[in-house]
Amino acid sequence: MPEKNKNRVARAMRWLPLCILCMAQFLASADNVTLSIATGALIRSLGASMSQVSEANTMYPLVAGSFMVAGGMLGIVVGWRRIFQLGCIIYLAAEVCAGLSPSMNFFIFAARALAGIGGSFMIPAVFGLITGIYSGHDRAVAFGALGAASGISFASGPIACGLLLEHLGWRSAFGVMGAFAILILACSTLIPTSTARERGIRFDIPGFVLSTAGLFMTVFGLLRVSSWGLFAPFNPPFTVIGLSPAPFLVAAGLVVLALMLRWEIYRDARIGSALIPRTFIQTANVRGGLYLTAYIFFAYSSGIFVVVSFGQVVAGQDAVHTGLLILPFAICLAACSLGLPLVIKQRNQQRQCRTGLLLGLVGALVTAAGINTLELNTPVVTLGLCLIGASMGTIAANAPSLVTNALSARDAQQSGGVQAAARDIGQALGVALVSMVMLTAITYGMKLLVAEDAGLNPRTLSAVRSLPVIPYLNDLQFKALIVDAGVQQADLSALTKYYQQTRAHVSRAGLWSMAVMTLLFFFATLHLPSGRRTTDLTDIQYAHPRPRSNVDADADAT
Repeated sequence: MPEKNKNRVARAMRWLPLCILCMAQFLASADNVTLSIATGALIRSLGASMSQVSEANTMYPLVAGSFMVAGGMLGIVVGWRRIFQLGCIIYLAAEVCAGLSPSMNFFIFAARALAGIGGSFMIPAVFGLITGIYSGHDRAVAFGALGAASGISFASGPIACGLLLEHLGWRSAFGVMGAFAILILACSTLIPTSTARERGIRFDIPGFVLSTAGLFMTVFGLLRVSSWGLFAPFNPPFTVIGLSPAPFLVAAGLVVLALMLRWEIYRDARIGSALIPRTFIQTANVRGGLYLTAYIFFAYSSGIFVVVSFGQVVAGQDAVHTGLLILPFAICLAACSLGLPLVIKQRNQQRQCRTGLLLGLVGALVTAAGINTLELNTPVVTLGLCLIGASMGTIAANAPSLVTNALSARDAQQSGGVQAAARDIGQALGVALVSMVMLTAITYGMKLLVAEDAGLNPRTLSAVRSLPVIPYLNDLQFKALIVDAGVQQADLSALTKYYQQTRAHVSRAGLWSMAVMTLLFFFATLHLPSGRRTTDLTDIQYAHPRPRSNVDADADAT
């Protein structure tokens, strides 16, 4: 074979591992997309409530976010390819459980929890392998391709999975995800194992326990605000000094996470290894990159959750129409994520990230403006979702590089677990935020409107006032709920009208809350590099010298 052709083949083969890793990213994203558009099917088939659908959407990022940091450390110990393969096997088990789920509780606590555990091994391995295999501009392109893989899954997943849902049922859609996991597992043998492993490292068990407990309490508390109440209790299993336990649970989780960070700094200084090395905490670029990584999936989960919930529950859209609505959003995400690293090699990362956040803020407001009382204004909502997609793609093109380029060889590989945890925590917080706003506001909003209507029957007023929580339902489900509660038939029409108005208002409020949170993410861009130079390891000034690792030594040797 001529030398020129050999070089072409070698260049092509260099990207083969990336294709396999992008397939894994596609699987994780498509799995979440399938769940998002299966909302109506789960409600009809398993009798799920909107609260349970919210829990299902959050279970994966909650479990994965809690364990992914540990997955990043395990990859350094036993090797990234092994961790990747283990994650694929667990993911396969999760899809099988999803397809065979007899109840919504089994779906949540077996299938979605297993998916979270599988993701906690597979996704950090994807980041770790990319960091170990590629460097320089190739690494930036690889991370851009990873973000594009998510965008492609967002684009093709809704339509393909929507067709499966409509014609074969939601169980078959998760079955296809399982078959795809088998394909990835078979191809994983083609991934090189050239990345060095840390020898003699001790796993950070106290850090693992503290991080898991802290994250679970924080996110679980946020999720329960919608059903337990923010301060005034709706119907919690217990109260704290007469108040809802949800905010106390969140506060306790934050305290545990603060203790965990203190422990990580101490352990890293003394032993030289930790779940979260000191460089992650002390380096401004790393912190900013991690915050922005969380924003990517926060924007997706909050924006898509509101639109899909309104489209399927209120407007009565089927899965295919929901997928077509999401398609332009996904195309914009993929185009920006892969296009920016390919087109602009020397980038002003601060400017790009701020532009991305502005796009997300405007996109949330535009999408909210497209929600009417009983239907979506499709052109307006599509424009808003396109802006949110462009926002996510722009951030995805920059955030991973900000983290890995500011770390040593070992820490850059281990950062995969922390990056993956950050994005899944962002996803959990996105769903928790909008569901909290929507489900809390709809209860208070309805009770306020009913209390102000002097023409309603006193029995109707008493019945509505006695409801601990008014869920997010379609009109028929709402009528059945209030009739069972004792509302008089003569007041049914007026209450339904109030409910329709309140439901649309709280849907817009969910997107407004996303816009407010997007403004807060601007603080993550304050210390990002503003020139046309990407910060690398030479820019870091460590507060204390770190023990030298075998991976660092191997990197120097090469």
